[in-house]
Amino acid sequence: MNDIRPLKDIVDINERFSILPFTALILTALAIAAFIYFKKKKAEEKTYAPPMPAEEIAREALKALKEKKLIEKGLIKDFYIGLSDIIRTYIENRYRIFAMDRTTWELFQEMKSKRIERQHVDKINYFLEDCDMVKFAKYTPDQKEVEDIYKKAEEIIDITTPKIIT
Repeated sequence: MNDIRPLKDIVDINERFSILPFTALILTALAIAAFIYFKKKKAEEKTYAPPMPAEEIAREALKALKEKKLIEKGLIKDFYIGLSDIIRTYIENRYRIFAMDRTTWELFQEMKSKRIERQHVDKINYFLEDCDMVKFAKYTPDQKEVEDIYKKAEEIIDITTPKIIT
C-alpha cells in the first residue's frame, strides 16, 4: 500500500490575483487593434479618387479623339464613329440611359420618355443622325461639316451639363 498517499492539509492562499494588470493588457491590445484598423481604413479612403463628372470625361475623350488626327489621315468614318461613341457614353453617364446598344431612334424615344428637356433631346438626335449618315450610309462630309459636327458634340456637352447654383 505504498502507492496511495494520505490527503494533504488545506492550505490558505492569502494572495489575491489582481485583475488590474490583466484588464490593462486586454485594453492595450484592443487599442492597438483599433488603431491599426482605422489607419488601414483611412489609407484605403485616400486611394479612391472621386469619380469624374460625365462632362469632364466626355471633354477629355473629345480632346483625345482630336489628337488622333483621324481627319488628316482620311479616316472620316472612324472619326464619326468615335464622336458618336463619346456622345452616347456621355448620355449613359449623364442621364443613366443605356445608349450604346440602341439605335438612334430607340435612344430618342427613351430620352423623350425620361422627360429630358426637348431642346437637348432634339440636338442629340440630330447629331446622332448626322453621325449615322457617315457611319452607315457611306456619306462623305466636306471639311466644314466635319468641323461643325465636332462643335456640335462640344455644344451638346455644354448645354446638357448641370448648372451649379451657388
